[in-house]
Amino acid sequence: MINRILVCLDKSTYTDAAIDYACWLARHHDASLEGLVVLDVEGIERSVGAVPLGAMKFAKTSIAAKEENYHQLMETLLAKFSERCEAAGVRHTEFEMQGEPAEAILEESNYFDCVVVGLRTFFTYESGAGKDGEYGTADDEPGDSLEQIMKTTLAPVFAVPLNWKPDDHFSALIAHNGSPHSMRALRQFARLYGRTQVSVSLMHCTDAADQSPEMLGKSVGFLRAHGFANVEARTESGDIRNVMSADYCKPFDLVVLGAHGKSGVVEFFTGSLCKDLIERGNKPLLIANG
Repeated sequence: MINRILVCLDKSTYTDAAIDYACWLARHHDASLEGLVVLDVEGIERSVGAVPLGAMKFAKTSIAAKEENYHQLMETLLAKFSERCEAAGVRHTEFEMQGEPAEAILEESNYFDCVVVGLRTFFTYESGAGKDGEYGTADDEPGDSLEQIMKTTLAPVFAVPLNWKPDDHFSALIAHNGSPHSMRALRQFARLYGRTQVSVSLMHCTDAADQSPEMLGKSVGFLRAHGFANVEARTESGDIRNVMSADYCKPFDLVVLGAHGKSGVVEFFTGSLCKDLIERGNKPLLIANG
């Protein structure tokens, strides 16, 4: 059961899609949301650079001004989050932290059932939309908070692409090989989406086809017991990173995978696969952790 959802808010327009999805998920589970912003104090201090002798007072004044401006931006983000939650009829709270963004988010995430964040993250002070001022283009300068979060957090992470809107009718691709990491992905998906109108494709990538039927059959049975009526199992040959190409993933509205681990020669849940999917930036990801 999902009761508390952490929504990580940054200065980018990816945050709009994250809020939309979080509200959809909260309505589905009758859950509450917490909107979190993090003041990147260390990043602000780095932006001032080395301070020459005699300029310490000026540097402190500059840092204080930047912190005040950023604090005002964060207040605006929290107000927007509150307004959109109110419009969606979702229970919500707002919270502000200071520190290194990924560490602050990880600390707070321990007390939530699910984390929702943009597929590109811009929590650090130095990150931004680039010279064109538009997020989602080639000159974006994102941070690495999502990669850091997905390596460590105990909660499942839902990473939302730019301008994506949730729908009650959608299809999901779950990369699955029976390992603890893939089973965690399967179970967390069932908790998050049980009894929704979703079509599920369980994909096992292996060169030993005789190992697939029993494991996939049990996994299909697990999902059907959790209310998923439309489930198919498929077996593919080759390296998972090659199989899960942009064309292969294109028909699906959501891609589900674990964040860690290796199983034999088939690397289902390595950071490199997650990073490949994040860099494409066009599919929502459910990244299982814990």
